[in-house]
Amino acid sequence: MTDAYEGIRVLDFTQLEQGPSATQVLADFGADVIKVERIDAGEIGRFQPPFLTGGFSPHWSATNRNKKSISVDVKSEQGRELIYALAEDADIVASNFRPGVMDRLGFGWEQLSAINPRIIVAYASGYGLSGPYVHRRGQDLAAQAISGLMALTGTEETGPVPTGTFMIDYLASMQFAQGMMIALAARERTGRGQVVDSNLLNAAITSHLQEGTTYLNTGQRYPRPTAGIAHAHNTALYGYYQAGDGLWFTLIGEFYVDQQWKRAARACGLPPGVVDDPRFQTLDGLREHTEETHRLLAEAIRGYPRQDIMARFEAEDVLVAPVHDYDAVFDDPQVRHNGLVIEGEVHGVGSVKWVGMPIALSDTPARLRHVPPTIGQHNDEVLTRAGLDADRIAELKAAGVVGSERDREKTGAPAAWS
Repeated sequence: MTDAYEGIRVLDFTQLEQGPSATQVLADFGADVIKVERIDAGEIGRFQPPFLTGGFSPHWSATNRNKKSISVDVKSEQGRELIYALAEDADIVASNFRPGVMDRLGFGWEQLSAINPRIIVAYASGYGLSGPYVHRRGQDLAAQAISGLMALTGTEETGPVPTGTFMIDYLASMQFAQGMMIALAARERTGRGQVVDSNLLNAAITSHLQEGTTYLNTGQRYPRPTAGIAHAHNTALYGYYQAGDGLWFTLIGEFYVDQQWKRAARACGLPPGVVDDPRFQTLDGLREHTEETHRLLAEAIRGYPRQDIMARFEAEDVLVAPVHDYDAVFDDPQVRHNGLVIEGEVHGVGSVKWVGMPIALSDTPARLRHVPPTIGQHNDEVLTRAGLDADRIAELKAAGVVGSERDREKTGAPAAWS
């Protein structure tokens, strides 16, 4: 099978989520992604609990499939020379340290582009490669706060609320992957590499680009809505409700249909006088009477189990969706159909499942080629490709320049994942 990024080589210095999720996208579609890790200890993400057999972290493994691992002391002169040798035919060097770290290690744009003018040096950071926040530590929650995203989230009663997962880490990682892909496309036209600069703050702000653009041009603000309403400028028909059996669902009744209030009110079994109330027949009227209409719907909805009330809304052609708890998410038939659960056998651990690839291509699809690697699992393979013979690799291992995790495993010791 031909893979979309077959022949593209990435030296991957990234850690945790923002960087590894991005390089995994390229790896899923065939790129040869080589994780550069600390000897034996590996990247810090390997230490995220909980753990499976042998200290295997599912959290870490979620972003490191289809990659190879080498473990090198990059602060030693011989270790740096190994990285320079690998950079000679690499397409991308990716990292998400604070700005300046890669330069101090000797692997910044100036050093690597002198070795390989076609190389793409891709940086992911908290705030960008320059500016007043350049030396601050970047973190998902900080980006949500500074960007205004938290101010948009929550209700009048709760105050600002962060998202339920590290959403900005993931969004920033997808923009980081986009940046690397764009740079590869540009190189096809120019023949030159360049710097990719992606950061958490920009990702967080672009997550609400519609509200931001409207504010910049009209001054319109977006206060947090009352409880049960999903967005400040929507109505009771765009929110979340608890059914009589205690289960929650979302109501998306403002869009796609005419007679929005009448359809929703009929679905809830409200009396004709409420269904036809002239105050509620326009979106402006619904906004003016948000609290009253929300109360009317919420009280009526509590008279039905979730399955029944959702069926009533669907009969009125009003969009609804269940609020899945985690035990329901991965049993959802569409989730299964879309291939978002994949499984592989990990040496020393057993069968492991992962959240799968979100993008489908008809001719060059993503696929699971390698389960996440042990530390330095591919030292011999990668260094041999860089021109080192077996004797030289053995010398580097003996000198502590290259990790020996794979050799340790060959002696019968258990796999050490962290």
